[in-house]
Amino acid sequence: MIIRYERFGADYPSGVLVPLDRANYILVDASLPTLARTQSVLHEAAHLVLGHGGHAMHSDVDPAVEAEAELAADLLYQQMTRAAARSGGAPDKKPARLRCWRPSAWWADRRADWHVNQLWVKLRTGMPDATIVSTTTGVPLPVEVGGSRHRHRRVIEVHDALRLLRPWCSRRVHASAQRRAHRYRLDTATAAAVAGAVTFAVALRRRQAALPVVDDPLDTTPPVDMSDVRGETRRLARISCAWHDSPVVAAEVARWASLVAAIHPNDMPRHPHLAPVLTGGTTA
Repeated sequence: MIIRYERFGADYPSGVLVPLDRANYILVDASLPTLARTQSVLHEAAHLVLGHGGHAMHSDVDPAVEAEAELAADLLYQQMTRAAARSGGAPDKKPARLRCWRPSAWWADRRADWHVNQLWVKLRTGMPDATIVSTTTGVPLPVEVGGSRHRHRRVIEVHDALRLLRPWCSRRVHASAQRRAHRYRLDTATAAAVAGAVTFAVALRRRQAALPVVDDPLDTTPPVDMSDVRGETRRLARISCAWHDSPVVAAEVARWASLVAAIHPNDMPRHPHLAPVLTGGTTA
């Protein structure tokens, strides 16, 4: 099996399996964060192990087959994590007899789980037409908050949703949010969460308004790429908190959202001076 990382557009699957006579190739979107790339590799490997057929580009997706492969990928990831912990590959993992229960750590995990779940709900509600592979073929519902399995599943599905927003994520919006965050002297982590929340919120509104994709797309790969679920959960939780609660985010989103709401794409030729702003271009 040969794994290659290439940059895909959001209109392509995050990973594809190309079975050939001499070797099986798995191609994965290189712009995904580490956890999402790993999940894509495991998902395609699961298709191979389970003997699933179908087109490499997923043009004939069977939800039940995709759910089965995604569940298998989840189980493979859990087994890999346990094996790494037993072999000492995860230095932050202590043997069970040496672990001590800390209420503050438990509460931090539950709080992060809750906020990531809120982010998931916002994205799924805002993109009801989006096809996101899940481990259930029924109507997707919020899972009970808590637990490493639920945490991993939520992180993966949030990344799947954010990948679909990527064509509408603008560098200009992100830079504007960063400048506002710095004016308020927010710390580095909070400023990054604010910029991310604004970028995704405006992108979601642009997508909902059926506006063209931006011509200044932002590379949404996290600057600090977390390889562990807990760390990535807390990063996404900060974005979720900022999106829901930050007045800085609300002010910045209002600045861009008012322009998005002002014009429907069919009206854009009648307002050429606003078209570059709405589509992410530059004004004269």
